[in-house]
Amino acid sequence: ILICTCTASIILLSGVELGAQDGVILTQTALAEHVGAWADDFVAVALVLFVFSSIMYNYFLGENALDFFANDNKLVFNIFRAVTLGFIILGATLDLASAFGFANVTMGFLALVNLFALALLFPIGMRVLRDFDAQSKSGVEPVFDPADYADLDIDEAAWALEPDDAARLAKKRAGD
Repeated sequence: ILICTCTASIILLSGVELGAQDGVILTQTALAEHVGAWADDFVAVALVLFVFSSIMYNYFLGENALDFFANDNKLVFNIFRAVTLGFIILGATLDLASAFGFANVTMGFLALVNLFALALLFPIGMRVLRDFDAQSKSGVEPVFDPADYADLDIDEAAWALEPDDAARLAKKRAGD
């Protein structure tokens, strides 16, 4: 939101005619009106860095998710890498409208997957929230106890407690 707002402000405050250009060219021209000719190079470098970091981040997320499901299956990872390279090449050769259209469809698909996951996690989230509320109403500072959720296969090492939290939990268990 911050980058988009700054870009819009630069364009609107520049005085550049809005109908003549669009996209990156409009941004470069508008920034050049404010700071000079070096803006063209700055916008180009910033765009390359933004695209590269976005690709790397999304690849990292995809590979980690795949690792969860594929259990170090080299063939699956090589196919994922080839498909990723294919999409990078496709994105670089498509016109901007088609690339954004494809991105919108895939982001919509990812949103649906996330909504489905949230729907599946909702009962667990409500269970944890009810425990939090019950602890709060009883006058204690809430502490998450993975032992209360043995059916969820929680890694207790991931929920290591600070000493003061462990003391509160021990007091809570003694009171139960």
